[in-house]
Amino acid sequence: MPAKAVLVLGGGTGGLVAASRLRRMLDKEHRVVLIDRSPYYTYEPAFTWVMAGRRTLPRISRDLRNLRKKGVEVLTGEISAIDLNNKRVTYGKHEVEYDYLVIALGAEYSAAAVPGLDRSWTFYHGDGAEGMREELESFASGRIVCAVPRLPIKCPSAFYEGVLLLDAYFRKRKLRDGIEIAVYTPEPSPLPEAGPQVSERILELLHSRGISFIGNAEVKSVNHEKKLLNLREGEPVPFDMLVATPVHGLPYVLESPGRAGEDGGIAGDRETLATSVPGVYAVGDCTSVPIATGKLPKAAVFAHGEAEVVARNIRAEIQGTEPIWAFGGQGAYFLDTGDGKGAYIVGNYFKDPVQVEFRGPSRLYRWAKAGVERIWLWRWF
Repeated sequence: MPAKAVLVLGGGTGGLVAASRLRRMLDKEHRVVLIDRSPYYTYEPAFTWVMAGRRTLPRISRDLRNLRKKGVEVLTGEISAIDLNNKRVTYGKHEVEYDYLVIALGAEYSAAAVPGLDRSWTFYHGDGAEGMREELESFASGRIVCAVPRLPIKCPSAFYEGVLLLDAYFRKRKLRDGIEIAVYTPEPSPLPEAGPQVSERILELLHSRGISFIGNAEVKSVNHEKKLLNLREGEPVPFDMLVATPVHGLPYVLESPGRAGEDGGIAGDRETLATSVPGVYAVGDCTSVPIATGKLPKAAVFAHGEAEVVARNIRAEIQGTEPIWAFGGQGAYFLDTGDGKGAYIVGNYFKDPVQVEFRGPSRLYRWAKAGVERIWLWRWF
């Protein structure tokens, strides 16, 4: 059979899994190429632990170029153009042609959509998590507002994990009595995509820690001089420290009329992750996958599962057999509840209604979360 080139765009969880799996499954004459703007992969589920001082960025980062030892061609540069008609991608000053394309570029962060948001604190990227760790050391009293300005956000559970870890951080320092923590989000309840049982359990956790939850609250702007969070409806919200998620969007190189779904992600088949263009697939945070409660959450566990399916189906196509793998909407992830325990959220998001359970909290799940981190970094690097 003629040699094929499979090009994977993005070195996050979905891209890493897709490229690694393809390289293991395909014969050596076929090329597997991975392109990312950065040569480094960072295990994002641990950003909340970086914020809390439990991890450092070097500990949870790995060099993507190590994949070259396994036969993956790793290229570094900003992707500036994707020519679907001619099957060509431009990065930096270079071009790469492909036979199959896997788009795993994740979400692009922006603060421009909300005036003043760029000066808030965040643990949604490495620099922000490190900055928060330093800032928290000098924060002794006042009101912390944790806000989600716009939906969707990736790994929605990470937001609530971060809130609970803030509570635990100040309890450990015996400062919690002098600190108020409040959550403001456009969601009607926490993690509504996971169903009412999960939402209720997280609300119980927040309330048990003295953390207030205000839903259906969309942020209009931030006034840092007056320390006010301005909502589209209701009175301005005072804060002494504002912790907010960035506004998430589709990477600019993917923006094209008719390409995005309702929530701004790439639309495609939710089981095969195939787009409307033959030979082109999209996985992870840049996708828009419908479920009964709205859209599939943008989380690493789903990017991983989608990448496994796409890799196997591309292999089948190259080998001339019928693709038979389908992504079923299953997902499982841990949430550190900040008290030495963890929760386990697991189920099927494609069911109608969704069948997702909240298990714990227990010390076992907290231990398991740490174990998954170690195993993941060892397994893929």
